[in-house]
Amino acid sequence: MTQSTTPTTAHGDPTGRSNPEAHAWGEMADDAGAARILEQALSAVGADVDFADVRLIEAEELRLYHRLGADPDERIEHNLGIGVRVLVDGAWGFASRPLNGDADVVAAARRAVAVARAGVGLGPPVRLPTRPGTSGNHRTTVLTDPFLVSDARRHALLAELLAGMSGPSVVRDAQAGVNAKRQHRHYADTEGSRQHQHLVESGAMMVATAADGHDVQRRSFPNSFHGNTGGAGWEFVLGLDMPGNAVRVGEEAVALLTAPVAPAGTADLVIGAQQVSLQIHESCGHALELDRILGDEQNFAGTSFLSVADVGRFRYGSPAVNITSDPTVPGTRGTFGFDDEGTPAIRTPLISEGIVKNTLSSRDSAARAGLPVTGAARSDGWAYLPVCFSTHVHLEPGEGSLDELLDRLGDGYYLDDNRSWSIDDRRLNFQFGSEIAYEVRRGRRGRLLKNFSYGGVTPQFWGAVEAVAGPEEVRNFGYPCGKGEPKQWGFLSHGAAPMLVRQQRIGVA
Repeated sequence: MTQSTTPTTAHGDPTGRSNPEAHAWGEMADDAGAARILEQALSAVGADVDFADVRLIEAEELRLYHRLGADPDERIEHNLGIGVRVLVDGAWGFASRPLNGDADVVAAARRAVAVARAGVGLGPPVRLPTRPGTSGNHRTTVLTDPFLVSDARRHALLAELLAGMSGPSVVRDAQAGVNAKRQHRHYADTEGSRQHQHLVESGAMMVATAADGHDVQRRSFPNSFHGNTGGAGWEFVLGLDMPGNAVRVGEEAVALLTAPVAPAGTADLVIGAQQVSLQIHESCGHALELDRILGDEQNFAGTSFLSVADVGRFRYGSPAVNITSDPTVPGTRGTFGFDDEGTPAIRTPLISEGIVKNTLSSRDSAARAGLPVTGAARSDGWAYLPVCFSTHVHLEPGEGSLDELLDRLGDGYYLDDNRSWSIDDRRLNFQFGSEIAYEVRRGRRGRLLKNFSYGGVTPQFWGAVEAVAGPEEVRNFGYPCGKGEPKQWGFLSHGAAPMLVRQQRIGVA
């Protein structure tokens, strides 16, 4: 099926995986060699298209997990291929191939043109805004290549974490893992852009689950579910101080078993940085993706309650709420030099003093909406079309420490580390549960509480933010995010400091 605004995908391997034994890592490390392949693809497209771009991507990912009572689980995946997107008489076409030879490059280019021609006239024509070509090279700063860290060192770290978490006998399950990804991403288009990026990510996770026959509780670090990943080398893993937190994680899981259940009602809250980061992701990042606003994207919790007309005028939050997209922040997951349609990375205010200022957009969506292109078109790899994905989207800090924020809270609750979440298909009504919470009286933490939850309506919730802690409390969290059909994984991050929110409904889940 073809249509003018949503390109059709045609590729040889729908999983995006080529035979890992057919190629060794590093074939696309040479920019000059990659450039020759890109030029070959653009030549095969022909001169009678409105626009064409080519992405040549080599990616390798390593994941290693240890779990109590189980054998280690280690996976290494390598893929290499090319994706060609063309615009003919206002109709998109796309094709991709795993790269095994010159024939694959030419075949992908010709197939993309054929798909586009088949779609001419089937929908409103696409008109991209003109722009000059932009060329450059971007490389992640890496002190220690995570792929050169020995297997013995990785296994020893994870064994140490399991031992630390599982000291108490009621810790029934513990899991720890490390991950790393490296990519060579090369891009060229008919406007003259020629770009080369060499990206590296590193991360780690651990989680302990305690059970006593009456209850089950868990604690995780440094982020729930998938841990934390940064745009950096093995030094990022070392900087997390995983061994220094393993015993605490196990002990807190045990302590939650006998902690009182958090109450229901209405209360003032200080929400910790990790939980704020997920709040940003679900109720701001996705809601500000322009393809959701336009209705192009409706998978995985749907569209957005915002409209194009809301940009520049809608009050999303209080004056304390300033949210920014900035893929140029070093060390964060989702940092890049250029997005996947060649737009240079740029810092963009999305919400300023509570007012919506911009969206996360691609060239196509921005043109149709009459809004600026903000460089958020990204793809999982060569086999997928770019879609609007969050970049490094963060809450700008305010002033003061966490203790000062708790003192300003007075009586209420402090919570952190997500345990569960649910949000409707317009990103409007939500509820979140946290792994841990504390009663706060006169600005000081008191009793540990379990099963804490809160819920609200997105603009009302952000409108109740009274203060955000200062830069010294900011933490950045890398996330994987699923989107699209066929599903893609986007790799991004959110930065946040703890924030004080007044009069929220609690005990909703």
